[in-house]
Amino acid sequence: MSPVGRAEGMARLRRVIARIEAESGPASERVVRRLPLVHAFDSALGGGLADDALHEIAPAKPQDGAAAMGFALALAAGFLNRRPASALFIGEGFAAEEWGALYGPGLVAHGLSLSRLVFVRAPDAALAFWAIEEALKCGAPAVVVGEIWSLKGYSLAASRRLLLAARKGKVPALLILASAYGQAERLSSAAETRFEIAAAPSARIPAAAGFDIPGPFACGARLIKSRLARAGPFVDADSPSKDGRSSKRPTDSPSEDGRPSGRPAVCDQRSRLQTHDVDRVIRLQWRSQDMTFKDMTFRDIGVDDQAISLPLAAASGDRSRAAARPRR
Repeated sequence: MSPVGRAEGMARLRRVIARIEAESGPASERVVRRLPLVHAFDSALGGGLADDALHEIAPAKPQDGAAAMGFALALAAGFLNRRPASALFIGEGFAAEEWGALYGPGLVAHGLSLSRLVFVRAPDAALAFWAIEEALKCGAPAVVVGEIWSLKGYSLAASRRLLLAARKGKVPALLILASAYGQAERLSSAAETRFEIAAAPSARIPAAAGFDIPGPFACGARLIKSRLARAGPFVDADSPSKDGRSSKRPTDSPSEDGRPSGRPAVCDQRSRLQTHDVDRVIRLQWRSQDMTFKDMTFRDIGVDDQAISLPLAAASGDRSRAAARPRR
């Protein structure tokens, strides 16, 4: 079999497995709640990040580790806002030594209440993975955030265990692959999504002393992997056609080989999933005024795309300094 044929066969098998996993069992066995991000990502995520799945976050370059953590913190704040439980942060010891500890007032400014955060420091990656898996299976945390440096033991089987644990406990897992910079497209895992995060300049805030201070957290994000995204062209039934009119008839659903089957497509969540461009970088800005992500990609055309709406949380006595100080 030619390399092209093997690639097509693997892609077909992945689609079949993803469909079986999404449709297995009665619908009542898995009720997925999704955390919206921004429209550019949600169209390929089925509405947002699932609250019972494994989501990977990798820095684009070595210097982007803090940006990857900032992105994970924003997602954790969104999940934490939906549940009364606490968030669990599990980090490999070397990752903390390499990137430094998290800054308390900065966490509060990010929308995370310190009274609802539990931190665990594991001496090595193996124990960190064990702790993450056990925390997910018990179902107690609102979200589990893991920061791993050594990826030697992170295999397809290991990621599958984390995914199944998240499914069992109905707890989202955010896994920061701290040393995977430049490798996001080459990783093989069972994660439902994978993001590559790069640092981006934040807006400047004028200061009375004459020196502008850094504004809200900003980053560039690429959606590298989405297991729910369709593998072919997509036409939204409600989107305008070439002649400007809206099409209300569903398109034909494709068969397993990608060709139209002649069967009417079901206008449900799966039929509305779109393909995503892995090369497209979406610039996100964290707005501390209302604790939402804004898609700055649309700033020139007047689209105000928001998500992760959270109440404003001020760091006691240290708000301005917390917002300006980066994580080291």
